Amino acid sequence: MIKILFVCHGNICRSPMAEIFMKDDCLKHGVAGHYYIDSAAVSTEEIYHGVGNPVYPPAKAELRRHGLSCEGKRARRMTRLDYGQYDLLIGMDSSNISWMKQIAGGDPDGKMFRLLDFTDEKRDVADPWYTDDFEATWNDIVKGCTALREILTFHNHLVLASGSPRRKELLEQIGYELTIDPSDAEEQVDIEKLNSEASELADNDFPALYVQKLSSLKAEDVARRHLSDFILGADTVVAFGDAILGKPKSQADAKIMLSMLSGKTHTVLTGVTILRTFEGKIVYRKTFSECTEVKFYDFTEREIDEYIATGEPMDKAGSYGIQGRGAVLVQGIHGDYNNVVGLPIAAVHKILMQ
Repeated sequence: MIKILFVCHGNICRSPMAEIFMKDDCLKHGVAGHYYIDSAAVSTEEIYHGVGNPVYPPAKAELRRHGLSCEGKRARRMTRLDYGQYDLLIGMDSSNISWMKQIAGGDPDGKMFRLLDFTDEKRDVADPWYTDDFEATWNDIVKGCTALREILTFHNHLVLASGSPRRKELLEQIGYELTIDPSDAEEQVDIEKLNSEASELADNDFPALYVQKLSSLKAEDVARRHLSDFILGADTVVAFGDAILGKPKSQADAKIMLSMLSGKTHTVLTGVTILRTFEGKIVYRKTFSECTEVKFYDFTEREIDEYIATGEPMDKAGSYGIQGRGAVLVQGIHGDYNNVVGLPIAAVHKILMQ
């Protein structure tokens, strides 16, 4: 679900008009369930003793003229917490953006935009409080919201920031049109910093944060070359105890990994980052990870050597490929099989088609 917060000065004119129109527009296009939309103010001018004023009567009348109701909508002020809870924070003018940054403590994730930045006009939405032209403001809001919905709608073309033939096959299997552009980013993360971040989480899930970070690095690297596209970056690792097992560096390394996993249960984690770029800016980002448990049979040293001799383990996380000859190693799995292959395709599809 994409979460959007429309923001203006008092939250009784432009931002509630944008909220109400966007909700109706998404409903008409059959995607209402894929968005959460709200509005807020950057000031407290329309909020008294904790109670916000209703929508300004002329704005309410303009909405009514288009068959829309804003009954029950009252002004509320944007909070610092809103920044982390919304994917996009859309201001009506440049002043709104400045105030939003003060409230949120900046815009480190690049979530703030003016509404008409998504159109070819790139200007402020005029404030009808001063112009008294609610129809002109309505037309601006329709233009901006329609453009925004279109930008966030996936039209079946995806840039894959990976050279993995397995990920390519999975995406093509469900009918996606792909541009393959493998990332040149170094697969390196600040382990100490990531461990610190993981320790602050309830589940202390370092492997999940690790693959999410790697997927973000890949997607962001490729995003610089694709200015208006949907981009997918992914990275898969095997986790066993405190160890993260990536691709083996040598046959001896592969043998160590496979011997370690023999007869045991391990987890396969794939981190996925989906970006939507527009005119060179990232306007939407979704990062997540999927985890699948895999149980191996006990196997002998000879069986390990024979499998390594096939060459299959050398470009696989954990030194095996479940979709290839490595299938004979697997006693059972719990979770998404395609995640072990290299991409949780069902979860990806659900996000892209929302």
